[in-house]
Amino acid sequence: MRSDSPPRRFRLTTEDVREGIVWLAVATSFFVMFEPAAYDLLIVGSLVLFAFTGLKLPRTLLPFLLLVILYQLGAVVTLNKVFDRPDTLKWTIVGIFLAATGVFFALFLAERTEERARLIANAWLVAGVISGGLAIIGYFHLVPFSDKLLLFSRAKGAFKDPNVYAPHLIFPALVLIQRLYSSDLKRSLIWLALLGAVMAGVFLSFSRGSWGHLIASAAVMTTFTILVAPSPGSRARILVTCIAAAGAGALLIIGLLQIPAVGDLFAERASLEQNYDVGHGGRFSNHVIGWRIALDQPLGIGIFQFGKVVGADVHNTYLNGFLSYGWLGGISLIVMTALTLVFGFRYVLVATPWRPVFICCFSTWMVLMVEAAVIDVDHWRHQWALLGMTWGFVAANAAWERRRAAEPTGSTRAVPG
Repeated sequence: MRSDSPPRRFRLTTEDVREGIVWLAVATSFFVMFEPAAYDLLIVGSLVLFAFTGLKLPRTLLPFLLLVILYQLGAVVTLNKVFDRPDTLKWTIVGIFLAATGVFFALFLAERTEERARLIANAWLVAGVISGGLAIIGYFHLVPFSDKLLLFSRAKGAFKDPNVYAPHLIFPALVLIQRLYSSDLKRSLIWLALLGAVMAGVFLSFSRGSWGHLIASAAVMTTFTILVAPSPGSRARILVTCIAAAGAGALLIIGLLQIPAVGDLFAERASLEQNYDVGHGGRFSNHVIGWRIALDQPLGIGIFQFGKVVGADVHNTYLNGFLSYGWLGGISLIVMTALTLVFGFRYVLVATPWRPVFICCFSTWMVLMVEAAVIDVDHWRHQWALLGMTWGFVAANAAWERRRAAEPTGSTRAVPG
């Protein structure tokens, strides 16, 4: 029987193009060996496209925007002290760009939040699985260019540094773990296989901070997920799945440790105290020196100057804020971090359709900012992405609560547990 209805035509809307570029940017975030990376160029394209086609600024985001401006203003003011030094101008411009990406993600997620949260989560999953696969390929020398994927026998994928590579995998790992909590057996096997690739990447990076980051973030995410579970049965399932996933992860690690090279490097890296952490000239003694300098220098000492004073990098995001951005930048960073935590805890458990992704994002970012006390994450692309995403969710949740308060009693919408 013939149908008189005309064939459906594929229509590409402006929204498809705008969101497609963002998806591609996040999905290619696994490759940052060169600068500018594809992620950078695509984000610039997104910024330009959204600027011309419209992007709203909710009032909830005004504190975040103001603090980002003050933070970067501190960098510009302090730059005057070291403007003639190599790479200081470039570093400041890159910092301003990364801060702009954080603001962009906040504005991006404040609208069409459910669809865009899913878009970012899926794109980051693609990046995470590819990145984990590259770690496995590189570490076990499965391709001729394997050495390009390693640094000092540690997997780094298509990143420059294992200590930046591994934290990039935490968010997709949490998304996969969370999906395990609510999937049937068939889908769970798929999520478990993908999670194995991502976790292998984190483990083979031999980044102690990232090992702890993954464990702590997973614990926080699981706690939040249990708190919002709709029934005792759901909570019991999450706990059972969590134990099973932890057991599978342990078996994966035990299997990898049977390889002599992996076991030897693990034994070396697993020590809580490394010679560059403790003692005179170590990371923590340098922090003490740095805070003394910061208290005496309201305008900071300038980018890269701490390393010239003590012979080592800062390895502390908050201290670097005061040293490289002055008191204006340092205080703005601390206030922004504290305010993000307050608003994050205030809104993360609100029953919205995008709550699962919000939980994964906030859990990852929160633990990352604890780790920021022992490593400088200021110029990490995914740190700014997670920070901006958190504020985007906060703005969306605030608007969601206002709409719900204005609705007649009884008109509710089902949300996931």
